[in-house]
Amino acid sequence: MPLLHGIGDLVKRLEQIAEACDQKPKQDQPKDEFLRLKQRVYVLLEEARRDIHERQTLLSKRGNCKETIQKGNSVRQALEELRRALPKLQALHKKAQNQRGAKAKREELQARYQDIRILKRHVDELNELFGRASEEACPALLGKSQDLPQLRDSARASAEDTKRDLTSQEEDALAAMKRRDEDLEQQLHEVGLAVGRLDPLARQIGATAERQRLRAEALTAEVDKTEADMQLLNRRVNEVMRYEKNTSCCCQLCLMVVFLCCVGFIFQQLT
Repeated sequence: MPLLHGIGDLVKRLEQIAEACDQKPKQDQPKDEFLRLKQRVYVLLEEARRDIHERQTLLSKRGNCKETIQKGNSVRQALEELRRALPKLQALHKKAQNQRGAKAKREELQARYQDIRILKRHVDELNELFGRASEEACPALLGKSQDLPQLRDSARASAEDTKRDLTSQEEDALAAMKRRDEDLEQQLHEVGLAVGRLDPLARQIGATAERQRLRAEALTAEVDKTEADMQLLNRRVNEVMRYEKNTSCCCQLCLMVVFLCCVGFIFQQLT
């Protein structure tokens, strides 16, 4: 069962939209930062444990030599990187808790919190194991009155401490963490494919929207021009109306003068 509720329906819906658009899928999107960092912690834990075992084997056979020093330095670098990685995991987990939709991912966030606790316990065990082995080796390596075979014998650490296998509970926890990570990676892969199919459609929609915007701007320019023409036409109509009014007044005056002339002529004829 997927850890993210509803992710299956979302992926199916995205695939249906992508199929309707008849677009080709793109490459997988990268994983999120938490999964990448956690996988790096897995690798460092395995490498550090292997280097500690190999270092103890070299100490038991050859004593303190170039190879044991190199192995010790490699273990210290791995432990230092692990020490810096754990706070980063906690910061990423806290950031995810503060994001929107965190309630819907509560199970996943709780599982990641448990993963951080388990990884921290393994890091503490490696630190303790390496420190204990180094403390047991130092007195013998620094002794002044011992010869080389005695130094090699005294530098040997307990095989039980360096070769302890993981308990069944720890193995089950790590296996569950890996299975959960694989499920999340598969879900991210499916979502990435669906989003990749939708990307060309989104670009096409953007291009269409840009063309519509240009058309709207052209139509707005035409409307502005038409409005200016209407204003000019209104001014001309007003001028014509004023001219007509003035013309009507002149005609009335002329008619009145003619009427007066006619009245005067008739009056003169009568007298």
